[in-house]
Amino acid sequence: MAKAISLTDDILAAPAPPPRASAKPAKEAPPAEPRPPTVPLQIRIGAGDLKAIKRAALEADQTVSDFMLACFHAYMKR
Repeated sequence: MAKAISLTDDILAAPAPPPRASAKPAKEAPPAEPRPPTVPLQIRIGAGDLKAIKRAALEADQTVSDFMLACFHAYMKR
């Protein structure tokens, strides 16, 4: 239990700090664009290729699914 303190004029005159729940978050994320509905797709791939794909997706700051979809679209444009 909290220890009792004596109430002085200085303590009573001090402004109350705002509640933490009302504070704005440090960074506000931009609103996400709505995505179309998706369906799962599974492929079998070698461990070395999988590691290379994951690394390339990470360097492109994308998920593996988004990276592979971008690769597919680039291939189809050729």
